[in-house]
Amino acid sequence: MKSNVKRTVAAMTVEELRNFVKQVIEAERRKDCYVDDDGTLVFYTEKGYADYLRKVGKPPSKVKAAFLNEGGLKCRYSDHRLTPQEKRRLARIRKQTAEGRVVPGEVVLEKLRKRGIEI
Repeated sequence: MKSNVKRTVAAMTVEELRNFVKQVIEAERRKDCYVDDDGTLVFYTEKGYADYLRKVGKPPSKVKAAFLNEGGLKCRYSDHRLTPQEKRRLARIRKQTAEGRVVPGEVVLEKLRKRGIEI
């Protein structure tokens, strides 16, 4: 296809126009997402990922998609629903954390070492 900027659409063949449209679509898609080696649709932003989930109308576990976080890691939303037990446990943990009642990391590491787990 000629790269003359002043060329009109009327002067293009159907095949040239088709190729041009494909190029534009591919360029726009490259900005938003790509498909990785595993076939996962990877979005560059969480917003793009969230928009995609909303458009397809499926829960995260039913689509093969992810987004890149600030550190470059692939992340997915979860559609797991917390049970009443899990909600109570999380509330208790949040309360303990807010009150400063947390276990120091050294204590946790020592307990793991006693169980034969080295980190």
